[in-house]
Amino acid sequence: MPFAVKFRAMMDFPFPGDTLGDLTVERVDVQHEGIGPGQYAYTARIVLCGSGGQQGVRRALKSLLSAHPMTFSGYGNPYQLWFGTPEIESLGYKRYAVRIQGAGARVFLDDELRRFLEYLDEAGQLAPRPDAADGLVDAYLQQYQAEIKRKVDRYRRQLRRIQDPAIENGGT
Repeated sequence: MPFAVKFRAMMDFPFPGDTLGDLTVERVDVQHEGIGPGQYAYTARIVLCGSGGQQGVRRALKSLLSAHPMTFSGYGNPYQLWFGTPEIESLGYKRYAVRIQGAGARVFLDDELRRFLEYLDEAGQLAPRPDAADGLVDAYLQQYQAEIKRKVDRYRRQLRRIQDPAIENGGT
């Protein structure tokens, strides 16, 4: 199960103080819950401050909301992540609360990769050793998981520094 912090990292959520276009991020909250076997829902709330109105908020969030990254659970199961349509509420004084529902669903990436390799082999496009295809898929998935782990770990470290500034100053 990809927990909320992994969802935040994979969807490239901004941190408080970051800017999105002409807007400054004041707050970010993300929660998760299981909604069925291999399916998870994420509720995100972002508070933004700046000019541009609700249309400016939509423009600023466009690239964030268009992402559909893959991630892996702690068990190594692949999940596809995405966002729904945001709800934007004016808080007054050029401040906006954005509520976004996100989701994650288990996908069977290794099966699809093996199927693709079979296709390449049948089409004569696979390198000379088709018997090594399973090893290619396994190696690719291991490398992909390691890459995502590094990204999530970097995000977590940055999130901890923001939540506890003493960490950045060497701790106390």
